[in-house]
Amino acid sequence: MLTKVIIHNKMKRTNTFNLKPTEEHESRLFKLADNCSKMYNEVNYKRRQSFFSGKIDWNTDELYFKYTGIVGSATFLWDWYKQLEL
Repeated sequence: MLTKVIIHNKMKRTNTFNLKPTEEHESRLFKLADNCSKMYNEVNYKRRQSFFSGKIDWNTDELYFKYTGIVGSATFLWDWYKQLEL
């Protein structure tokens, strides 16, 4: 399977990579992407619920410890900072 990855760097340039993963690597990439999506949705849901309850509690420590072993701490923090930009 051929996968195209496009990385945008503040719209200054775009790097395009063609990946040719093995079946094992492809499976691991899909699992990583699935877990990143789950992580993003859980953090977003927690923040949304705290906003509508009137108690702003954006402490994500328990989610940090839940997902850092799965997606890595750098990925979690990058995702967390991206949500702050919203």
